[in-house]
This record gives sequence, C-alpha cells and structure tokens, in this order.
Amino acid sequence: MDGKPFVLVVAIVLLWSSSPAESKDCSRIQRRTYKSPAFSLEPGDVQDRYYELEFPKGHIGIKNFQGEVVDELGNSVPLSEVYLHHWAVYGHYMKSSERKELTAGNAGICQEDILSQFWGLGSETRQTSYYIPGSYAIGVGNPPEGYEELWVLNVHAIDTRGTYDPQGCLECRCSLYNVTTKISGQPLKEGYKGGFSCCYDGTKCAVRPEFQASKRTLYMQYTIEWVEWDECVLPVRVYIFDITDSRKRDPVDRDVGCNIEYDVPACDPSSNPDCIHQLENHLVIPKGGSFIYGVAHQHGGAMGITMHGEDGRHLCSSIPIYGNGSAPGDEAGYVVGMSTCSPEPGTVTIASGEKLHLSSSYSSAQEHTGVMGYFYLVVGDDDTVSLGEFKVCVVFTSSSFKFLD
Repeated sequence: MDGKPFVLVVAIVLLWSSSPAESKDCSRIQRRTYKSPAFSLEPGDVQDRYYELEFPKGHIGIKNFQGEVVDELGNSVPLSEVYLHHWAVYGHYMKSSERKELTAGNAGICQEDILSQFWGLGSETRQTSYYIPGSYAIGVGNPPEGYEELWVLNVHAIDTRGTYDPQGCLECRCSLYNVTTKISGQPLKEGYKGGFSCCYDGTKCAVRPEFQASKRTLYMQYTIEWVEWDECVLPVRVYIFDITDSRKRDPVDRDVGCNIEYDVPACDPSSNPDCIHQLENHLVIPKGGSFIYGVAHQHGGAMGITMHGEDGRHLCSSIPIYGNGSAPGDEAGYVVGMSTCSPEPGTVTIASGEKLHLSSSYSSAQEHTGVMGYFYLVVGDDDTVSLGEFKVCVVFTSSSFKFLD
C-alpha cells in the first residue's frame, strides 16, 4: 500500500482530536528467553512444584508466552520421556512489610484461586500459539501502591521412561502410583481411579525392574514477548472456563465449583458406535468484549472443545494436533498442539452476561482418567474510544515487528 491513503486517514483523525496528536511507533516487541530453577527426575518420578520466575520489569503488555521442558544443554525433551502434564504461571502482589499477599489472577470464573493463572498449557505447548494479536496485550507490572509484583511457575512433569504403562502414568492411574491418599493425607474418594490426586509431587509411577536410566536435570524454558505499556496498547481480560464447573460456589468449601478434571468411561459400541464422549456446560461471562483469542486445553484422547454464543452462533473450535513421529513437538500419539481462534479484532463480540455453550469431546474407545477441558478466552477490555481522547498510533502488522534480544 502506498502512503497516500494512510496519510489521508491520519489527517481525518487529527481533525477530530481535541488535542495535538503524538505519533507513536507501537511495533517494537521485545523478546527474552529464561529458564526456571533446575529440577531432577528419575524414571517414574513426578514433580509438581512452584518456582519464582524471572520476568520483564516495568508496566508492560505481554504479547506471547511459550514454554517447554529442556535438558542441561537446552535440548528439547520429548514427551515420550518426560510428560508435561501442565505448566501454569500465576501472578501475586506482595507487601513484605506486612507479610501480605494478594492474588493477581485472571478475570475468572472459577472459585477463588482455582485456575487463576494467566498462561498455562500441557503436552500441547510446543505447537500452540499463545500470541495476542493486534494492539492487544495482557497488562502486567502495575501493582497496587505499596505492593510488589511476583510471578510464580507451577510445573507438573512425569518421567515415563521405563514405566510399565506410560499412558496410565500420564493419566495418573492410582494403581500404578500405589497411592491411596491425597497429598493432604486424606483418603481418596471412593471410586477414584486416577487423576492429579494420585500423581502429586514425590510420587512415582511403576517402573520395570530391569530398566536402568540415570537421573536427569531439567528446566522449564520459557520465552516472553512484550511491549512497553502506552496509549497504543489495548488492554484485555483473560477468562478460563472449566467444562466441569458446577456453577455453584461455597464460601467455606473451595472444592465446590470447578472440579478441574473428570473421567471418560469406555464406550458401549452398541449404544455409542462412534465412541465419542461429550461433556457440555453453559457458563456466563461477567463482562464481554471483542473476541481476541481462544484456545482449549485437553489431554490424550481429546477431540476438541467448541464454544457457541447464547444465540447459537459459532465462536471457536479448538482442535488437538496429534504427533506422528519421535522428535520433540511431533511425538506419536501425544497431543502436541491445539488450534487457536483469533478473529479480526472487532469482528466478533461477546456480550456482558452472555451464557456461553461449551462442549468438550474425547474418544471413549478406551477409558481415560483425570482428563481436563479448559477454554482460555481473551476479550478486549475497552473497545470504545472517545473521539475527544483519541491519540494517533502508527501500528504495523506482525510481519514488521522488530524483536529485541
């Protein structure tokens, strides 16, 4: 496109602005790669720990956050050796002088401190884009007065080398972990076959006695892309919807609400010849806006999550990508990616208080335990602009972004 139409648009905007406009170049995305503190795993080991993160300083807008497990040399570790059950990044505000802490969580909608992360995926992390398009970004680095911002990473990884049943290990089958109590010491609920209550930190999945392999030192490597926060950046709200949400809340029992996981029973081909298990829910979004980004999180056997609006319009289908090889990011039989939805900003709007219909599908050709069905939704925080307050920003497409290492 030549410069004439662009100059004309800017001139029209300036006529309507109530104050001199300042041209800003909002295209400069900064990027940096970090590593978590080291953790070690032997065959069968589980680690589910929290680490304080290095994070860019200042009031910024996060455009992208990607992560994966690597070894001491920085090599990607395949899921067939170390299964990344999930990773999640949580924000906290700390006031050390008063030993006071506030959760800097997303916009909801689960019960307090449940699924409050801003970013987080699992085995699909290498082939799933977390990029927030356009001028939108997740605002961080602006804590309440007197507080400091702290970022914490949760990594839940399972070393499946030499295990009897790798699939059972990554589905956290209680019998393979020889677990009868939760991490709290309380007994498992009756009929609980598998899930995160059986593969907590320090547990071990059964390994073949003849298998020998050394302990490995590993890291969660993560790359953050961001822009400095100014008038060019448009804020967003981040929601996480859980397909298991009961839509009930209890001020005393924090387990009431989002259950986080569920089981998929094996199908009866006579009544369900396609062997597809669907779990549906209708959840209300407190405050809507322009649909900016959406992605689902599921486990092995997944077939995707679809979201529709209250009027039945299709909003997004996030479908799993399965690997076909052995290289990291293409491991055969594993969910190595999820498709995302990023409609042109302003073209798809979700109303405040709208009841969203979500449907999570899994293959039920065999039983699956401890599966998940989350949907990450990012909406514009304020899509209306007063002409009297409008400021001109020169915004370029992602192809012209300049990365700063």
